[in-house]
Amino acid sequence: MKDQIVSLNDRGQFTVPKEDRDTVGTRYFVYRFNAGTITLSPLQTREEFLKELEEAEGDWEKNGGYSLEDMHKRHDV
Repeated sequence: MKDQIVSLNDRGQFTVPKEDRDTVGTRYFVYRFNAGTITLSPLQTREEFLKELEEAEGDWEKNGGYSLEDMHKRHDV
């Protein structure tokens, strides 16, 4: 990915190039401002989130899990 110079319009908006939007595959981002640097990070798509949940459920069924009480004991909370 190459660096590009963008400008803000009167409403403080800028356009993410279509090619980059298509690559990311989402219209939702986390905006972070830290020490003068702005970072946009894409949120997971709904499909990615559901896939991750399904994988976690499969892992839970395969390997078991532990209860809230077990968690308190294991992590001393």
